[in-house]
Amino acid sequence: MTSATNIVIINLGCGNNKRPEEIGVDIIDGPCVDVVADLNVYPMPFEDNSADIIRSSHCFEHLDNTVTLMEDIHRILKPGGILEFSVPHVSNIEFFRDPTHRRPFTLGTMDYFVHGTLVPKYTNVEFEYITRELRFGGGLRGKIGKLLAKISARRYEKYYCWKYPSNEIYFSLRALK
Repeated sequence: MTSATNIVIINLGCGNNKRPEEIGVDIIDGPCVDVVADLNVYPMPFEDNSADIIRSSHCFEHLDNTVTLMEDIHRILKPGGILEFSVPHVSNIEFFRDPTHRRPFTLGTMDYFVHGTLVPKYTNVEFEYITRELRFGGGLRGKIGKLLAKISARRYEKYYCWKYPSNEIYFSLRALK
């Protein structure tokens, strides 16, 4: 379940996609699932300060409470631990098509958990940004969207994302403790 260097990596909502060094967590048991758990039930079944890295791909948008989720992830991560995850961007039509999706995400959604950002804080847990990036599909619309977002991500999300949608957002955050 861990690599030879004893780095603990947890993959939340792994489904059928998990790297060999990861501890796979999902609500449905399967060949890649090491821990069966409902990620809407807290605390998750991990000790405080027990993980070096938590990863997730297209899972968080299905969960009920982003604030409680981030608090529990912060609890599980070791000081300086890394959270890496991707979610559909709010402009991705697949976000709205899937009836199990509960929460849309924008580039600013994680600002509410990041130290030094100028938005209200709903929790005391803090992270810092390592990376946040919009990811686009191919074709001309994807190229135009990527260019517009590169010029100004804020302006892209405010004015252009519905015409030139992004597929997903990738976040990498470091837990501040």
